Amino acid sequence: MKTVLSTFFLCFFSLSVWAQTGARIAGQVQESDNKASIGGSASLYKAKDSTLAKVAVTDKNGQYEFVGIKAGQYYIVFTSVGFEKKATAVLDVAENATVQVPVISLKQAAKDLTGVIVQSKKPFVETKLDKTVVNVEASPTSAGSSALEILEKSPGIMVNSDGAISLRGKQGVIVMLDGKPTYLSAADLTNMLKNMPASALDQIEIMTNPSSKYDASGNSGIINIKTKKGKAAGFNGSVTLGATSTVYNIDGKTYYSPRSQNSFNFNYRKNKWNFFGNYNPNLFRGRNTQNIFRKNFDPGTGEYMGYTDQTIRFKFGNNNHTLKLGADLYADKKNTFGVVVSGFVFDGHPRPRTTAEVKDANGRLLSGMNSFTDNNFSLKNLTTNFNWRHQFDSKGKELTADVDYVKYSNHGEMLLETNPFDANRTPGAQLLLRGDLPSSIDIVSVKSDYVKPFKNGRLEAGLKSSYVKTDNLVDYEYLANSKWHVDNRSNHFIYKENINAAYVNGNRQLGKWTLQGGLRLENTNATGNQITSNEKFSRDRTSLFPSAFISYEVDKNNKLTTSYSRRINRPSYQNLNPFLFFADSLTYQKGNPYLKPQYSNNIELSHAFKGKFITTLAYNNTTDVIAQIIKPDGVKMFNTFDNVAKQNNISLSLTIPVKVAKWWNANFFSTVFNNNYEGIYNNKPFDVSNTSFSANLSNNFTLGKGLTGELSGFYRHNVIDQITYLKPIYQMSLGLQQQVIKGKGTVRLNIRDPFQWQKFEGYNRFDGIDMSFKNRPDSRSVTATFTYRFGKSTPQNQPRRRTSSSQEEQSRVGQGGQ
Repeated sequence: MKTVLSTFFLCFFSLSVWAQTGARIAGQVQESDNKASIGGSASLYKAKDSTLAKVAVTDKNGQYEFVGIKAGQYYIVFTSVGFEKKATAVLDVAENATVQVPVISLKQAAKDLTGVIVQSKKPFVETKLDKTVVNVEASPTSAGSSALEILEKSPGIMVNSDGAISLRGKQGVIVMLDGKPTYLSAADLTNMLKNMPASALDQIEIMTNPSSKYDASGNSGIINIKTKKGKAAGFNGSVTLGATSTVYNIDGKTYYSPRSQNSFNFNYRKNKWNFFGNYNPNLFRGRNTQNIFRKNFDPGTGEYMGYTDQTIRFKFGNNNHTLKLGADLYADKKNTFGVVVSGFVFDGHPRPRTTAEVKDANGRLLSGMNSFTDNNFSLKNLTTNFNWRHQFDSKGKELTADVDYVKYSNHGEMLLETNPFDANRTPGAQLLLRGDLPSSIDIVSVKSDYVKPFKNGRLEAGLKSSYVKTDNLVDYEYLANSKWHVDNRSNHFIYKENINAAYVNGNRQLGKWTLQGGLRLENTNATGNQITSNEKFSRDRTSLFPSAFISYEVDKNNKLTTSYSRRINRPSYQNLNPFLFFADSLTYQKGNPYLKPQYSNNIELSHAFKGKFITTLAYNNTTDVIAQIIKPDGVKMFNTFDNVAKQNNISLSLTIPVKVAKWWNANFFSTVFNNNYEGIYNNKPFDVSNTSFSANLSNNFTLGKGLTGELSGFYRHNVIDQITYLKPIYQMSLGLQQQVIKGKGTVRLNIRDPFQWQKFEGYNRFDGIDMSFKNRPDSRSVTATFTYRFGKSTPQNQPRRRTSSSQEEQSRVGQGGQ
């Protein structure tokens, strides 16, 4: 441990020395009334060829700065909404000098906007060197969609039939909401994203190789979902009302399921106070059909005995309410205090109905059953964040602190009714099993970050500590002789975990080179107690997670970037839970308290042409891969989790934005990747490999007079997802968007998956398992929404987006990749 700490502080000292040379340009921008121009843009250009060197945004005092500037001649162009553009004279910048630009005063632009409709030109997908940004509102086909459906059509992201999320063919994605992990089980995370309307979202950030400032969790990266926030002084916001109907054809019948898309967002800024919030009440109704075909083998001889043919029809109805309220107090020029309280209430009523038949090798019926499961689930969350920011000066030197308390309460009630029949279809005795499944998760997290800009770089350092307790109880009872009796599958499991972390991260610009390096230290202490059987375990580990980024500007059009990071993917809390959860009489799931975390090394090499055309070659090596596996239990089967293999993933990604015509813009993203899994399961070696590709294409059309359209779609070829083979999946959507009420209103019409193409098919074949499945969700839908924006619309006084101290812990309540 002493060696580890010595290494950490040596790195900290080295980075501090590393980032201390170069020129600096600074100044202040005012509006015509001598007020500070907040949120304006300052663009630094090289005088010799007018190429863009850097961009800065003015802070709350109207100040800006450029650091790490190479000696030479430059000029600055200033822009701000509602004001005329203004440029400085040519500035002579000597090496390591500080240039103070005289105060710039912007002139108000002409106010005659009668009959003009202001339209956003922001693209649906923006590609940056460190991340990909999806602007949700820029897409007409987002109307009526859920957050999960937006993820599904985002570049490089794949969502399987269970809602598990992978990125560029790799599992282990951390899903965050406004910088906070979601802390849900995989099923609960899927339900939340399904019930979260796209109208509540602002952006989705996709980071495949985050720096050491972020928690080390997430083998394949981080997906951060940003919800809407107000941006202007005074009282402003938006209201969205919408309705959706799915059109589901199955077995010659057509079913219609209603859904709603409602949201309210507001912001109020006056003097030193800023208040913001949003509320989203929604209902979600739907259907799904799943077919499972499984061959049965004699466990002793391996002889083929016959097969089980199973059909599950899901009908579900959910009600979901999410609420966020926050306030910022700008106490003085240096100190800002904030509080954010958010939460959601989810009530679901899934009711799967199953028909299963067991037949011999000749196809003769041996037995069967009809079962019905009546579920009532409620999930409640409360998250409270207190934050503080101290700005030492106007150059960006600051200290921030966050304290979080997160509470999840999940309660499920289940009644499973099974009606068996024999080879002659003669009914047998009915079986009834009921369950009461309460669980809770408590999280306390504290973190602090320090940032110090230098003339040619930036130094960041921070500390974090978190404590998590999960308490899971399940009481099963079966009916016999008209009385309910305790079932031996009842259980009680408590898991506690403490993670302490520290990091340092620094960057420096040397001419055309930009260098960044970081190191993160994480110490984990965990205990588990299965109270019913008195089984206990404890784990303690300390790990280092380095990261490095090198960027070289070849010329004004070409830039090369390479990066490396070591990351960890800890098991989600639900995957550690050894309880049995029944889907129906033949299918159940249980966790594995002995799961180990998986570690990965990630390397990327990217080339950017004109900052738009991006090519990325990536390699990922993961050990102790956590995989969902299927095991036989007589005629039954169950899902569980285990560390089964090591994985090698190599991928080549292309981002190609094309302006086909003045009125037609297209964005194409494609990834070709190879997954190879090699390991030993049940003392039997396996080695599986697959090369696949995925593609996303969006076409945006400007049709005139405030009318825009979109045609988009995605395709994913055959792929190995962990150790499950998945067949191709594809879908398309089309939408129209019309600006109304002088740009204050937007009407959207969207048709998703009009030909009902989307379905999930695949198979598992290993260790006595030969099973194929087909899942058909009700993905075809028609949606109409109306959004009205009220109040001022300027980029000033935007509420701070907080990155809370509980990021990684919340994601493990249900990681998207597991």
